[in-house]
Amino acid sequence: MRAALLVLLSAACAVPQDMAAETGPERAAELPAPAAPASRCEAHDDLGGLEWLPADLPLAVVIDLEAAELPAVIQRLQDGVRAASGLPVVASLGLGQLGLQLGILRPQLQALGIAPRELLLLHDRGGAVVWVLRARCDLDALQAAITTAWSLRVRTVSGGAVAEAQAGAGPTFAHDVAFLSGDRLALVPPGTAMKLRRWLETAAPLPVPGSQSAAPAGERLGGIAAAPIRGVLAGRALQTGASAGSTALSRTLRATGEGLEIDGQPPPAGP
Repeated sequence: MRAALLVLLSAACAVPQDMAAETGPERAAELPAPAAPASRCEAHDDLGGLEWLPADLPLAVVIDLEAAELPAVIQRLQDGVRAASGLPVVASLGLGQLGLQLGILRPQLQALGIAPRELLLLHDRGGAVVWVLRARCDLDALQAAITTAWSLRVRTVSGGAVAEAQAGAGPTFAHDVAFLSGDRLALVPPGTAMKLRRWLETAAPLPVPGSQSAAPAGERLGGIAAAPIRGVLAGRALQTGASAGSTALSRTLRATGEGLEIDGQPPPAGP
């Protein structure tokens, strides 16, 4: 009996073969914890509709980033707007540099794990450039990724949140971020996130029955036949080819591999 007890006691006190003899509660506590996985937002979304677009925007352009012929279409668009007359000067200049802008922006989105199917380019009433996309992923993970990758500080505001450059952090990302309803993000000029978020979240007024007013921008844009690039222009603006002053306009753009259409027709040549 005594021999059996000694065998059992030895087995209970034995050190497992895969554990060092000095390992114990104190030793285990010194081992580093596993690193937390990096926060990323794996998103691959379209815009989720256009009915929310503000009523007073001067320019809205939808870009299909998955179109195989997109590089050629961008070149067609750039060549077309540079040669055309009767387009708003600010819009013409911006669209003439679309390829360069996308070449800068898309790698920055990919750093977050975001590869949107569609991207929306807007100009506000003052000509500020705004990029809008939709990212249906965990909001906390997205905000953490933005904080890390773009060195922005996220803060809660009335009705939502914005991400802005940190004071003294130096130049980092070229935009601030406004978090919009419908899982959309707006990349806006630094210092304008609050103002432009209010503008983008203000619902477009319903048309008055029987009135002759133009259809809402979202409806007009959604009515353009599918294309890699399609857009609408509206409001009053100094136009290319105009001698002076500004002129009211309401125009559509549609760019494909075949060329650029303005109001459904090839663009009028400049002087």
